[in-house]
Amino acid sequence: MNRWIYTLIVLLLIPVQTTWLQAVGMHAVKPDLALLLIYFTGFYAGEMKGFTIGWITGALMDFFSGGPFGLQIAMKATAGLLSGLLGRFFLNATGTLTMGLVLLLSLITGTIGYFFHQLVVGEIHFMEAFRWTLLPEALYNSVLGGVVFWVVIRRLPIKQPWSDDVSFPPNTD
Repeated sequence: MNRWIYTLIVLLLIPVQTTWLQAVGMHAVKPDLALLLIYFTGFYAGEMKGFTIGWITGALMDFFSGGPFGLQIAMKATAGLLSGLLGRFFLNATGTLTMGLVLLLSLITGTIGYFFHQLVVGEIHFMEAFRWTLLPEALYNSVLGGVVFWVVIRRLPIKQPWSDDVSFPPNTD
């Protein structure tokens, strides 16, 4: 994808993530559109682009959030790198695979965020945070990732950079 398109998407995503998603959140749990963008970028464009988009998105989120700087960078860059590495193993993605991988990435980034937050704030019990925040948010992201895959991604002719003949979605004619 063109750099200008990435830039525009990332710059539009930050205000949407911080303002509009409050309306669709359930009990203070809202989807992480940045994580979905990073997942799909890393999975289909490779780990370096995933890491880069993750780092930039995380830096912007850290800058505008007012929280400890570096938390979102660590979470989003890790998600981009992991999704790029996972994209090498799964050439023909399905909606179910996408949902599972987004669930996994969301749990990993949420756990990283929890431990960073624990260092700064302290006194938050992991099982309570897992039960009331991490798991519901991961499930929300997973379902939304599946919807994005089924509605948008599977209709695009995407060629992964490390594959020679394999294009996505697979030609079933």
